[in-house]
Parts: sequence; C-alpha cells; structure tokens
Amino acid sequence: MKYNPNPPLLLLRRLIRSIEANGFREALVHSWRRLYRSLKNHGLGGTFERAFVKAPVAPELSAVQLPPHSFDILHGTDTGGMVSTAGLHAVSLSVLSSSGYLGSPPSTLRPALAALPIRHDEFSFIDLGCGKGRALFVAAELPFRHVFGVEIVVELASAAKANVSLSPLWKERISVANQDATRFAFPDGPIVLYFYNPFSERVLRRVLANLERELRRSPRAILLVFADIYLNEPVVGSTNGDRHRYQEVMDAIPRFRKISDTTRPLSEGEAALEPSRCTVSRFTVYSADVTR
Repeated sequence: MKYNPNPPLLLLRRLIRSIEANGFREALVHSWRRLYRSLKNHGLGGTFERAFVKAPVAPELSAVQLPPHSFDILHGTDTGGMVSTAGLHAVSLSVLSSSGYLGSPPSTLRPALAALPIRHDEFSFIDLGCGKGRALFVAAELPFRHVFGVEIVVELASAAKANVSLSPLWKERISVANQDATRFAFPDGPIVLYFYNPFSERVLRRVLANLERELRRSPRAILLVFADIYLNEPVVGSTNGDRHRYQEVMDAIPRFRKISDTTRPLSEGEAALEPSRCTVSRFTVYSADVTR
C-alpha cells in the first residue's frame, strides 16, 4: 500500500513514532491526552474534522531551509535542507517509521569510507534511505564497483535522480531506486551497506531479515556502516548517549559482528551549518559472517 499524506495516515504515523520512541503504554497515554485536549478545545465535530478531513499542519511537516552547503555550491546539486517524510508521498507504508532527510557530512563520511578494510573496487556501495543522494556522490569519489541509492519517498528519490543527471560520470556509476528498503534486491558480489538514521529499529529488523535470506542464497562479504552525529564525542563505556541507536538490534543477531567504532570531527564549516549543533560523526561498522 502506498503512502499519501492524508489525515488518518498522518495520525497513524504520529502514533507509530510515539510507540517507537516511548513504548506502547506511554504512547497510548500521550494519544489519549491529545484526544482529550482536542475534544475539549474543538468539540466532537472539530476533532473528527482534524482527524479525518483536514489535519493541522505540524512543524515537522515542513522542510527546514538551511544555508547552501559547500558540497552543493561546488557541484551545483541540491542535497541540503532538513526534510520530514510526513507530508510527502511514498511507495509503501514503511515510511511511517522513516526518520526524514538530512544529508551526510562529507567531511566525516569521506575519510570513514576510505578507511574501510576493503578493496573498494571489489565492493558495491548501497545507501538505504539515500534521500537527495549526498552520500552517493561522496561514495562515487572512491572506486566502488557501483553506487546504489534506495529511497522510499517519491519526492526525495526524484531529487536524487535529478542530482545524478548533472554529471555523465554520476549517471554511469550511480543508480537510484524509488523502493522500500525492506524489499530491495541486493546486487551480486561484495557490498557495503550505509545507514544514516534512515528508519526505526522495526524496519531495520526487516531489512536485516531480507539481507540474511540473500546471504543464504549467495554468500559474500558484506559490511554494514551505521553513521550518527553527536554534540560531543561519546565516552566509551558510559550509558549516556554513547550507544548507537541500532546497536541492540545488531548485537542480537549472531551473524553480524562489530569490527570498528570510531568518531570523526566535522569540519569547521560543516559544524557551523549543522542544524543540530552536533560536531562529531560516529561510524559503527559490522561485518556479516557468511558461515552461519
């Protein structure tokens, strides 16, 4: 089923994201409080209209305009801004658990990919949840066999394809699919999977299940690279903010083994433009055990 931003689906999206963030019980409490406030302020008719006819526009539904990124100034691309997926169209309801778009910082992604313990020309690079495609263009600077972007949102995938079309070299080396990441058919040969907070842990489990089926069909070397950003460098061994949001999911699957966990500071220019004011990128890399 495709996602269109109508009021019932917007409400369902809000509920799902609340459950994922706060747990089922707390999410129901929050939903009941919102319903009570709406009935009190707008009455039964007004509440029905807001739920099923014309939902109020939440701040997250709008794209946040940011100053032009140096990458876009250099290449003539449009990979900037913060974009929520709530008010956009998507090819499946998995978008209900997506995290929106914010481009990866090239100043940290570039050295992180270069440092991977692989021969890049033997691997394909796949960005699951590629958005407008900035990570694809950074990856294309390295000699990967091919670079793939997978994006569930129609408008973001169209923006990525428009960016790819700006360069004959990009058109030759980069492919963008407007597709649900849980149903993506992985290419043959070794691959690097890149995740920059694209979706919730629930969707990640479905992606990993699909990947495990593919590994049983065609064993090959696979690295999974999870990227995140922090206000300050996380302290190893602490329980406050140093645990990657996907780490519990990955650690629960014996097939995947963590091989590195590093941090890299954003360049001064990128740190100044970062809307979250974060200054450090963290890259957690896992390898897949093909013998299991």
